[in-house]
Amino acid sequence: MALAGVWLCVFVYVSVSARLPVGVPPQHSGWLRLWQEGKSCGECDMDSCPMAPSNCPAGHVRDSCGCCEHCGNVEGQQCDPDGAPEFHGLCGEGLVCQTRTKRGRRGHRRREPEPKCTCEEQGSVCGSDGRTYHNPCQLREAASREETSLRLTGQGPCYSVPRVSRAPRDRSDYTGNHIVFGCEVSGFPLPNLSWKRQGSGNFLPGDKPHISVQTRGGPQRYTVSTWLQIHNLHLSDAGIYSCISHNALGVTSASARLTVVKRELRVLKGHLDEEDEEEYYQENTEENSDEGQPESGDYLGPLYRNYTSV
Repeated sequence: MALAGVWLCVFVYVSVSARLPVGVPPQHSGWLRLWQEGKSCGECDMDSCPMAPSNCPAGHVRDSCGCCEHCGNVEGQQCDPDGAPEFHGLCGEGLVCQTRTKRGRRGHRRREPEPKCTCEEQGSVCGSDGRTYHNPCQLREAASREETSLRLTGQGPCYSVPRVSRAPRDRSDYTGNHIVFGCEVSGFPLPNLSWKRQGSGNFLPGDKPHISVQTRGGPQRYTVSTWLQIHNLHLSDAGIYSCISHNALGVTSASARLTVVKRELRVLKGHLDEEDEEEYYQENTEENSDEGQPESGDYLGPLYRNYTSV
């Protein structure tokens, strides 16, 4: 019996040793680290410390004994609260370990709160690359990840002309059907969006009851989305439609072509049959028509088609 116990201990030791990853940083070895290090610190010998990576996204922190340096945990990563045994690791520069309760879905138990690293300083900041970051911690992470000289240039979002992140795309459909053009623009100050049809000086929808425009904020911060809907297409609706955005710093636009195909019905061998005829469209004579803009999806889901016989 005693011999069997000895062999069991040897087997467990060999199994655990074989699964121990080579070169795993102390902050990522979990319970294996606790098993190896024990609970006592002992005398600090910095010459024996493993070399910490140079490009830590959240900077360097010392271990629970205040001796060896390693990478701090980044924003959103699990962490060890003050006074807790070291397991997940400590938060990096400008981050604190906070516990936030997660709300459970209806009919489900509320999940236990998990301590995670949270940026101490909240609020958008502007980077030297002209991009807006949600907080200084994310800017530091980006600088480390891209290994650039990215730096903070100011508090608050970066001032910029409107930028079209999703442009309307060309559409072709039959008379009587419905179409939707979508457009998404970001910028600061927040841009104002409007729609125009080439050759008309009036903003849409104007006095046309079958045309409607919807605008809302999002889906991202400092972003506005808009949709142009045309119901019961007419041949006269064919043309170039432009999404125009402007703020105090400038104006940006993106255009798309609408082609309308006339649908006619004819009697063929005792039943109605659909016959597709001419396509109606207008040539784009507008300069800077943004033909190279990226395509956008259908923002409001599938388009409804009307095939009611006349």
